[in-house]
Amino acid sequence: MNDYLESEKIKIRVEFLKLRSMVNPVLMASYSVGIFMKVRRLSIYSSAKIVMFYLSCGSEVFTDFMIDLAFDEGKTIVVPAIKTPRDIEMHAVKISTLGDAYQLVCGIRQPKINPENIIEKNDIDLFFIPAIAFNANGYRTGYGRGYYDRWLKSVPFDKTVGLAYDFQITDKVPTGKYDIPVGVIITEKRLIQVKKN
Repeated sequence: MNDYLESEKIKIRVEFLKLRSMVNPVLMASYSVGIFMKVRRLSIYSSAKIVMFYLSCGSEVFTDFMIDLAFDEGKTIVVPAIKTPRDIEMHAVKISTLGDAYQLVCGIRQPKINPENIIEKNDIDLFFIPAIAFNANGYRTGYGRGYYDRWLKSVPFDKTVGLAYDFQITDKVPTGKYDIPVGVIITEKRLIQVKKN
């Protein structure tokens, strides 16, 4: 990645993390409920048997209650995990309850990884993707480690859904050749169906 692109991404991270940190937690919870109401109207969600959620951290769109409701609906839930902070490969790990994600790696909750609970990417029906900011073309600015961009390279575009608060949608998102867009973005106010390039 060139220095200019990385500096622009850093600016976006600083700006939008600050914006996100200023939102009242009660309001964030309300927004998150509104987002999930839209998620549940997606046909791809209704038909999905195996769903990959991220485990929300800090001021991200809350996913714990979404995961619990998805369990109630009989879905199999997987979440991202890495073996060590230096590891560049992300795994999809099956959980039976939120309590399975008892480890903290890089400040993010995750379950223990073992061969029995790793789910192959091709077996997952739907992927929920976090971001610090999205643009309307589905591109995202993440935290800078590149896990999701590497992960999404071989995931069908129409199986990916970005979750964000509406103020996180901006035309400022810088993109490079390794950035991968999501197929749908859902906020508390709207659903953005991204056109495939």
